[in-house]
Amino acid sequence: MHPARTYRRLLLSTALAFGLTGAVLAADGQAPQGTASHHGAGPANPTENGQPVLLSADSVDYDQDLGIITARGKVELSQGGRLLLADSVSFSEKTNVVTASGNVSILEPTGEVMFANYTELTDDLQQGFVDQVRILLSDNSKFAALQGERREGRYTRMENAVYSPCELCATDPSRPPIWQIRAARITHDQQAHDVYYRDATLEVAGVPVMWLPFFGHPDPTVERRSGFLTPGGGISSDLGTYARIYYFFDIDESKDFTLEVTPSTEDGLLLGGEYRQRFATGSVTLSGSGVYTDRARETASGVVEKKEFRGHIFGTGRFDIDENWRWGFDVKRVTDNTHLLRYDYSREDILASRGFVERFEGRDYLALNVYDFQDLRPGNPEEEPVVLPMVTYSALGEPGGLLGGRWSADAGFLSLLRSSGNDTRRISSAAGWRRDDITGFGLVSVLKAEARADGYWVSNLRRPDGSVEQDDKVRLRGFPHADWTVSYPLARQDATVQTLVEPMVMLSAAPNIDNSGYIPNEDSQDIEFDYTNLFRASRYPGIDRLEGGQRLTYGVKAGLYGFGGGSSTLFLGQSQRLEGDADFPGGSGLRRRTSDVVGKLELTPSPWMDISYSFRLDSETGAQRLHDVYGVFGPSQFRVSGSYVYLDKLTQDGGLATRNREELTLGISSALSDRWSVGLAHRRDLAPGGGPVLSSATITYQEECLTFSLVAERDNTRRTGIDRGDRVFFRVAFKNLGEFMSPALSGSVFGPQDR
Repeated sequence: MHPARTYRRLLLSTALAFGLTGAVLAADGQAPQGTASHHGAGPANPTENGQPVLLSADSVDYDQDLGIITARGKVELSQGGRLLLADSVSFSEKTNVVTASGNVSILEPTGEVMFANYTELTDDLQQGFVDQVRILLSDNSKFAALQGERREGRYTRMENAVYSPCELCATDPSRPPIWQIRAARITHDQQAHDVYYRDATLEVAGVPVMWLPFFGHPDPTVERRSGFLTPGGGISSDLGTYARIYYFFDIDESKDFTLEVTPSTEDGLLLGGEYRQRFATGSVTLSGSGVYTDRARETASGVVEKKEFRGHIFGTGRFDIDENWRWGFDVKRVTDNTHLLRYDYSREDILASRGFVERFEGRDYLALNVYDFQDLRPGNPEEEPVVLPMVTYSALGEPGGLLGGRWSADAGFLSLLRSSGNDTRRISSAAGWRRDDITGFGLVSVLKAEARADGYWVSNLRRPDGSVEQDDKVRLRGFPHADWTVSYPLARQDATVQTLVEPMVMLSAAPNIDNSGYIPNEDSQDIEFDYTNLFRASRYPGIDRLEGGQRLTYGVKAGLYGFGGGSSTLFLGQSQRLEGDADFPGGSGLRRRTSDVVGKLELTPSPWMDISYSFRLDSETGAQRLHDVYGVFGPSQFRVSGSYVYLDKLTQDGGLATRNREELTLGISSALSDRWSVGLAHRRDLAPGGGPVLSSATITYQEECLTFSLVAERDNTRRTGIDRGDRVFFRVAFKNLGEFMSPALSGSVFGPQDR
């Protein structure tokens, strides 16, 4: 055979044998005659796919008698994104076998790298042998085996092999990784992108913990595929013994479906699922569940159980109409009050379903919404209305465009319908103006003015005395108001600490307004007066009730700010009405001419201390009305956290509550080392007749490829159809393999696992 032709065949054969696709058609330049020295890049040989094969070596030898070409010394063979490095590469014309030896490494375009001491492959890549093989996958996972074998151009089979995604110990690489799978045989199907194990043992820290006769998982190139997801299960006082099994259907690139099957000894078989689809202009997600089982109900004679269908459906959709318009929906419905809690789907108390259309353009916004609510709170007698529809429009002018300020316009329409009780239709509009100024000596001025006009059409209006007006009533209301806020921030720097003191005053002017029962109160029933709404034009949360009259609001903000990041701030404030008492409910803190004192203290002097304390004090007696404290203390080695909430009974239910509300939550956590941490938490109702609510203890071990948690909980809350109880379980998460959750030793349930 002609030496030049043989040289070209060496490039072709080694290219095929190590995954360098294509065939060399021609070689520019002269191939070596007999024994020659060749250093640097070989000729750029065009292939069928247009990619050249490049060869670099210290020397290339050709033995015409044996028909063997050998490249030695820093051999590099590359084509496209593939690269072969070895001390020596040779090709036999008689056997069509390519061999590479000495520090062999092959880099694939996918990021995988194979290391070996010696490899021998046919030139068609169908068969081959690798000695002392090690493979580094694209996600940093690793295979290692005594021997590897290439079969049918598709399978890589490794004997006496191990797999692990964990990093080896930097000080002692001979130590076993955190976890690994040791198998008599590991087969990598490169066409199906699967990895299979036979006679496999899962080892944690070198200790065998589980034997698997057969096991498989996708290789790192697979982003998603149909198959079983991580299961769950346990023993529950509600469900008995149960399992949660999930199967994922990869329908195509734009949609998938997850099937849930949950058999239990108490409820039988529950079926559920989630469907997801992405479109060119939006996406949709639908999920739900269903089971035919007993349901507990409270009756006059006690709790009665009756077999019936129970289930839920959740859905979300978002779709773009064009660059300014979009529409969507949210669906949340359930058959009864406890199904979501029983199967740990959701802890929401009020489910809101809606459909909407909205438009964005510049600083203008328009939205049309339709709402339907489902109230799951036990013992709540109020009927939730159907909102059909709610239309809102908002526009904002250019800064400085009107008298040095900015104009605003808002409008809306609201229709609330009930099967029993009052129906309300409301049209509202508001035109506003705001101007912000800072004088040359640092005085900050904010001047605002607004004029409102609202119209109500009410059917079956319930009056404050309990009577009901059967006839439809139309109410009109106009309400102008203005306020002027002035503040003067004073700053001073001492060494590495900056001190800031900012007194502020707001003067509000508006006509007196009668917030009587002639206009239904739909959006302003829950009044929470604190530091966040002290300087608002109206302390009512909505617009069905408005705050009129003249008042003076004053407060001060003070703070110390360290250049290292620590800070301490305090805010105090109060408002003073310039005329008679307002019509706020008793206990709101705004009933008298002088409001309660509100404030907030925040202390964050260093990363190991963070305290937040907000409060409200009675303006006449100084009695505590509200305390809300949260704090975290200590470094990660020993950190204590806690929260305390106190609400005086006068602040609840319009001052008609019979007891104070008091709740304490404490937690202790400690990072014992880089990997081990422990935590304790306890929540308690301190009010008379209260008691423990929830207690838990957690131990966690976390590595880069393994997370283990042991959790014990005691839940003392109780609802009809949901039993309280204890549970103890552990969670193990293996990188690339998924999670395993043990059955609870006693007590509660497990939720569905993340996919």
